[in-house]
Amino acid sequence: MNNITIVKAREPDSPYIKEKLKKYILDSENAAWEQFFVAKRGGKTVAFGRIIDHANFFEIASLGVDYYHRHKGVGTKLLLFLVEEAKRLDSRKPLYLVTHRPAFFQKSGFEETAQTPKVLEDKKYNKCILPPLKIKIMKLTSSQ
Repeated sequence: MNNITIVKAREPDSPYIKEKLKKYILDSENAAWEQFFVAKRGGKTVAFGRIIDHANFFEIASLGVDYYHRHKGVGTKLLLFLVEEAKRLDSRKPLYLVTHRPAFFQKSGFEETAQTPKVLEDKKYNKCILPPLKIKIMKLTSSQ
């Protein structure tokens, strides 16, 4: 996994990000390439994700990994990078995410939580394409 680098997205990454957001049915609301970080292997973009600042909390959103690069640690490396980036921006703000794959995020210190921000509840019940029972809102409770 040492050959993966994570950098701030650049304009040439925009078509890739747009295509993958649509293909993976990820949160594309108000998504601009400038918000994203990308993981690159050998100069090729293989994963992406962003941090949304909701004023009183951060949300990790739109995290996606190319099919052929899954199960190789790329997603975990990017997730941990985004967690550290959110802490760098403001370590006092809580960090949340909305997902249908909670087991992946639990390994990195996220837990399902009952107390959730209204904007994330709205996303879960009104914007996610999957049924709400399949969607979990998680909060970072410990950092690996």
